[in-house]
Amino acid sequence: MVDATLSSQPPARDETRIVFWLCTLVCMGAAYLSFHGLTNPWDRIGVPIMSALYGLTAWCLWRFPERMNTIIFTALVPTSLYILGGVYMAAQDTTATGLFKLASGSQFMPVFYIGAFVALQRGANLICWLHYAGLLGLYLFQYGLAPRSSLPPQAAMNAHVWMVLLVAQPACIVALHYITALKGRLRATELASHQSKERFLAMLSHEIRSPLQAMLGSIDLLALKAQTPPERRAVDRIRTAASQLDTHLRDVTEYTRLENPAWQLQTASVDLPALAQEVCDTYLPQAQSKRLDIVCEWPQQDVLALHHVWTDGGRVRQILSNLITNALKYTVSGRITVRVGLDDTHDATARIEVIDTGIGIPPPDQQRIFEPYVRLDDQRAGNVEGSGLGLTVVKRLVERLGGEVSLRSEVGQGSCFSVSLPLSA
Repeated sequence: MVDATLSSQPPARDETRIVFWLCTLVCMGAAYLSFHGLTNPWDRIGVPIMSALYGLTAWCLWRFPERMNTIIFTALVPTSLYILGGVYMAAQDTTATGLFKLASGSQFMPVFYIGAFVALQRGANLICWLHYAGLLGLYLFQYGLAPRSSLPPQAAMNAHVWMVLLVAQPACIVALHYITALKGRLRATELASHQSKERFLAMLSHEIRSPLQAMLGSIDLLALKAQTPPERRAVDRIRTAASQLDTHLRDVTEYTRLENPAWQLQTASVDLPALAQEVCDTYLPQAQSKRLDIVCEWPQQDVLALHHVWTDGGRVRQILSNLITNALKYTVSGRITVRVGLDDTHDATARIEVIDTGIGIPPPDQQRIFEPYVRLDDQRAGNVEGSGLGLTVVKRLVERLGGEVSLRSEVGQGSCFSVSLPLSA
């Protein structure tokens, strides 16, 4: 079988992961420097402390990613003190070596400012201006307000480099603040656009679903009065068309909602085997109408772990529903198997598989079917209706849940859609 895998992580997790690896690199770099090339007492004390600090910061980000702002702010305070201390100690050395240390140490300040604005959602402006205030205070403490002409030549050179830092760095902080504020406004505009689109679709959905429900109720009444086979077939066609309209409307609404960056999960403890069995029972009449079997399986040794999966149960139900619906569309005979268990390679990951004996998917189409509005038209499956959004919604939901979806399929043999989800979202 050909295997296609699609995976991604939610944006917030990606951002935390990037900061985590940056902290890890700082820890490793500082640890390396601790054993190579440290020549002054301040660095011999400060660099190992920075290594330990950022190692602890990386661990805290891995353990408590939702507290990233507090963790990074706490790490930046001693980092600022170390940088300021390095500048002050370099200024005490009135030789050419001291001037070199002052100039080379000052290059870390823009990196400090950029790191603060990138990693902090709140407080970046505060800590950057406090750092600048510390730099200004140390300059006044070291040189006062006396003109540089009254200082010894080498001390005057150090004071000149320090003054350049004081003049240039406010522009750096203001520019970073402006870029961050612009990014925030763009994000707010994007959120407002998504919210406006959602309100429009919610109103449209309500306006369409109200008469649609009335139609479905009337169709049920017509079905009771249908006497001849042609009449019953006509009623069935009307019911099918109304159901398809309702499904298309739900898919479009859900797809639009998933595009909203502010969309959030509603996590809780979920009994995964019970949820899978409920979804299978829901689709059992539809499967029986096509003379298909639908079964739900799970290994007994995995039951204990699968009874308490911390995830969004509603979204997992929707993922299963869309996959089973897709299997029902493209399976003419045989069975559909829903299999729930722990991942063979990762014990902290649950795996859900929907296996069918349908027509299969050609290799060139296996990546394409997860794109929006893509449907595979195959005469072997008959006239298949759909919006082409079902599998796209599955992929987006799995990504938001922090997992991955993969596909194994062989033409004429069937398909296996496999979803891997963390046991704790």
